[in-house]
Order: sequence, then structure tokens, then C-alpha cells
Amino acid sequence: MARRIRILPETLANQIAAGEVVERPASVVKELVENALDAGATRVEVALRNGGKTEIRVSDDGWGMGREDALLSLDRHATSKLASASELDRIRTLGFRGEALPSIASVSRLGLETAEREGDGTRVTVHGGRINQVESCARRRGTTVTVRSLFFNIPARAKFLKSAAAETRAAVEVVTTLALAHPGIAFHVGSNETELIHLAAAPRLGDRVAALWGGAAAGEMLPVAHRGGDVAVSGFVQRPSSATPGGRRAHLFVNGRAVADRFLTRAADRAYRTTVAAGIRPSHLLYLEVPDGAVDVNVHPAKSEVRFRDRRAVEAAVHDAVRAALATPESTPALGGNPLAGPERTPAPYATQIPAAQTSLFVTAGPVGDGSHEPSPPPGVPDAMWQVHDTYIFAETRGGLIIVDQHSAHERVLYEQIMADFGGPGRPGQRLLFPLTLRLAPAEYSVAEQVSGVLRRVGFEVEPFGQQAVIVHAVPDPHPGFDPERCLREVLAELAHGSPLVDPVRTQHERVALSLACKGAIKAGQRLSEEEISELFDRLFATELPYHDIHGRPTVVQLSLGELHRRFGRHA
Repeated sequence: MARRIRILPETLANQIAAGEVVERPASVVKELVENALDAGATRVEVALRNGGKTEIRVSDDGWGMGREDALLSLDRHATSKLASASELDRIRTLGFRGEALPSIASVSRLGLETAEREGDGTRVTVHGGRINQVESCARRRGTTVTVRSLFFNIPARAKFLKSAAAETRAAVEVVTTLALAHPGIAFHVGSNETELIHLAAAPRLGDRVAALWGGAAAGEMLPVAHRGGDVAVSGFVQRPSSATPGGRRAHLFVNGRAVADRFLTRAADRAYRTTVAAGIRPSHLLYLEVPDGAVDVNVHPAKSEVRFRDRRAVEAAVHDAVRAALATPESTPALGGNPLAGPERTPAPYATQIPAAQTSLFVTAGPVGDGSHEPSPPPGVPDAMWQVHDTYIFAETRGGLIIVDQHSAHERVLYEQIMADFGGPGRPGQRLLFPLTLRLAPAEYSVAEQVSGVLRRVGFEVEPFGQQAVIVHAVPDPHPGFDPERCLREVLAELAHGSPLVDPVRTQHERVALSLACKGAIKAGQRLSEEEISELFDRLFATELPYHDIHGRPTVVQLSLGELHRRFGRHA
């Protein structure tokens, strides 16, 4: 009987294994640059020809290797980064499997030059996995790996490569990601004698971001610094007002390793809820530090995925880190330059408790929020406040001015108040002496029946009356100019026919709260008394996210005293 099981030839086995590591030229660039970084390089140079299909050359000034190590590095599972199984729980190097060089060499014509000391180097050439030549050479300390004719011995794989331009873009993206992970390292990338990336070592991450993305894009980012349990999160996230529906930049790093994790990305996106419109996905650049043993990096051949021991805790840390950044004064735009410095945390003028004697603006409201977060006062203490064009509130502070959009501010206050009411017994409405009878379109009548219980929790008591009509027995009363009939009609229409604000992905409670907050808030052009201005200001800065309305627009714009001095030619 003929045997069905056979041992593959070593060359074929290596080519199959290479498929797990080497998908395209960018994969080669990633593996070689990671090896350079693990070797202590302070400068890495990448040169491409024909998108890397013809040639890839990666040079570094790292530790280099002697002749014996250079030859051993081309054997499968040979590595200097791992010695025992116990070390799998505390891997901090980017590479550790010992597969990169032999896998690349099996599907290319590879040249390796390396030296531990100046002038004392070794040159090795490999064709399709077989060593052709080993000789001494004079070179500086470090390593250069040249990969030519990628997939020359696997034509079927070569046919799947994309155009030179597409392969070049993929390789540049790989280097860009590694440059963000290692701002202290200098990088240079060239393609067909054209310089694509030239990055000097950056003393700060912000400098590296500006060098890669440009000063304008870097200026849209907010710093993140948060610790949740054993998980530390740092980096940058985009201001909600700067986010657009187009493409975004999303980078995640875990213990210095770039990873793709849709759950952590979703956690970052969730933190933006009620600060951006539905469908907007802001950029983020987040660095996570977790204890050794809390993450397994050995779950993907390309090391692009990781597994956490306590995923929920990590997701919560990411969410809370982004949310905390969005609650800072820096998250709102500044006129004429960078945001003002962080606020002085002086709780007295912005206590979360509102005096018992309510003003007329919020006659039925109590303290905003659930008490789970600290109040977020604006920069400095307001010395004076006044209304401009019955739309904006100007507040003088020790650092300059802040300008509050009264409608946006009230939206934020009402939204958080309504959501807090949903978490408790609800808020009774004001009984009407003469109930309202409203005739509705079929779709709106159907929605009124579906959400009547939710509406009751915020003060609307709505009862079906037949023939597409409802009777309204009670209504909320958030401010003197509130028009309950108009508000209810607009809310039902929005819920029935949809809008970006009430995206169906949101929960029913969120959709109702968002719509009610928008329709029920005071409008631009509405005159406010001094007491109402003061109370709106206090209540805004007692919310969780005072600097953003529910549409993705800022509630506050800052104007620093320094910018005023600059505009008038004064010296601060």
C-alpha cells in the first residue's frame, strides 16, 4: 500500500513557513527593522527598489554580530532574545521566534553584513535558503540586510504582489508605525533614490507626531495620561471638534509593540459617545503598559495581535483614559494658538451642589451627574460674565477669556441630567390643567407608543388617544422659554425618521435623551438673566464632559491673555 504521509523537503518546509512571516515586502521591512531596534540601534535606514520587490536594504548601527552568530542567525528558531519557556511571560523584545531571517532567506537572495567592532565584519550570501558564500569584510559596527528578488523561487506568490507604489506605501506605513513606537530612534526611508521619510531622534512623542503628521494634525491631538489598576495608558487622542468622517489614524501599542485590537479600538471610540456625531471616528495614538504576565504576545505569527489575561480591565482603562482627556479644558479649541494650560482645580466656586433656591433657568433640575466624577472647572476663576448677542456667554478668567455657546452648554447639561434620571426613579413632569391633544403621522404615533415609558421618566406623560392622536397630561419644565408641544413633536419626528444625532446603534434611552436635550435646550437669541447665566455656567462645569456638546461641537472656546496681547502688539 502506498504511503500517504511524507516528510516535506527542508526547502519546501521553509518556504511554507515563510508564508506565515513574509506576505509582502512590507513584512520583510517590519521584521528587519524590528531586529534592528532589538539590537539597540539608534538609527535605522531603509532603501527600497520597485516597492521592495526588486530590493530591500535595511541598515542599522546596533550591536552587530560576530561570524558565528551571523551564521547561526540564519537557522530556524535561532534567537538571542529568548532562552527558556519561563521568559515567554516577560517578553519585551519585538522579535523572539527566530524565524524572520531564515524565512526571508528561503524566498529571496539575501545578503547579510554585520560587525560587532569597527572594521571587523562578516558577509554572508544566501540564495533560496542555501548559504552560498561566507567572507570577512570591513564595515562599521551594526548590521545591513539586503533582500533581492523577493519570491523569485515562488512565482505564484510573486504574482499576488501589488504595484510598486502600493507596496511602497505599505512599507512606509510599517516604518511610520515603528517610528511612533520608538520616537527616540532616527529613521530614514528611501525609494528609488527618492527620500520618503527623514526623522531625527525626537526627545518627545509630540515632536515625532508633528514630524510625521504635520504641525496642524499634531495640534488637533490631546495628551492622554491615565492609570487604571495595573494598566497605564498614555499618548494622544483627537479633539472631537477636529474629527471628520474621513479616514483616521488609529495606532495602539502594548508594552512598546504595535498591535491591532478591534476591542480596544472600540473602547476608545465608545469614550467619544455624545462628543461626536454618529459615524465620526476620531484618531488616536495610545500606548498601554501592562505588567509582565498580563499579556501574551505569542498568539500570532506576525506578532500583530496579543491576548490579555483581563481584557475587560484593559478595555476599561482605555475607555477611561480617553474619557478623562476629553473632560479637560485642553479638549476645547483655543483661538489663535495652542490651548490654555490646565485649570486650577479650585472646587469652591464650582461646587457640584446647587443652592436650594433654584433660579428660573432650571426650575425642576437638581444636581447634574451621578457624583462619580470630579467637577471640571474652566481655566481660572470667572471674575465677570456677560451675554453677547443673546447667544454666547463671555467669562473673564485670570488666564484670559472663555466663550460659552449657551445652546450647546445647555444641551450638555440636559443630556447628562436626563441620563441620570433614567438611572433613578425619574423626574415627575408638571401636570397640565388642560391636556394637549396631538395628531401625529403614523410613524410618529408608533414611536410615541414605543417610547411612552421612557418619556414618562423625563416628565412627558403621553397616552394614546386613537386615530393617530395622543393626549399629553404632563410635561417637563426645564426653562421658561420651553415649548413642550413643539419639543415633543420634534423628538417624535426625529426618532421616527432618523437623524445623525439619534443613530439607531444607540440605545433607546440614549436616543431619547439626545433628542430631548437638543430640542429642549435654550436657543441662540434667548435672553438670560444674570442669575441664569451664572447657573448655566455652574451646571455646565459640574457635568462629566463640559467642553463638548452632544453633536461633536465645542461648548467652550478659549482665548488666552497672551493671544490678546499678541494681537494688539503688546508684550506679555
